[in-house]
Amino acid sequence: MKIRLVRDDDYPEIARLRRQTIRHVNSKDYSEEVIESWSSKIGTKNFRGSAETCKRWVAVEKEKIIGFCEHTFECEVSRMYVHKEHLRKGVGSRLLEVAEASLKKQGCKEIHIESTVTAKDFYEKNGYIVLEKTLYKGNTKEPIYKMEKRLFKDTNS
Repeated sequence: MKIRLVRDDDYPEIARLRRQTIRHVNSKDYSEEVIESWSSKIGTKNFRGSAETCKRWVAVEKEKIIGFCEHTFECEVSRMYVHKEHLRKGVGSRLLEVAEASLKKQGCKEIHIESTVTAKDFYEKNGYIVLEKTLYKGNTKEPIYKMEKRLFKDTNS
C-alpha cells in the first residue's frame, strides 16, 4: 500500500469510495434515510471545489484507491473513508498517521474530529477521547461524537 497526496483525477474514485463506504459500512449504525442523505451529498465536483480548504491523501494498492483521509487547516481530521474490503487491515491507521504528522508539522497541539458512531472505536484505539456525544447539525437521527487527541504532553501537570 502506498499513501500519496490526492491528484485531480482521483476525485471521481474517492467520491465513489465515499458513497460505497457510507452505504455498506455506516448502514449498520444509521437509518436508511441518514445513509441516503449522507451518501448523496458530496460528489466529484464538491471534492474539487473544496481542494483548497484541506489537505488530502489517498491509500493506493494495485493502482486502486482503497482509502482516503483529509484534514482542514484548523487542526481537524475532516474525512476518512476506507473501502469495505480493506477495513481492519491498517489502511485507516496509516492514513490517520500521515494526517496527524501533517497537523503536528502545521503546529497543532491537539486534533479534533467529529466521528460517526461507526468509526468511534477506531479513533479511540488511535488515541482519541470522546469530548461529547452530540447530533450532526442538530439532526436527532444522526448521532456523532466530538473527539480529540492531544499531540503534545502537557508539561505543566
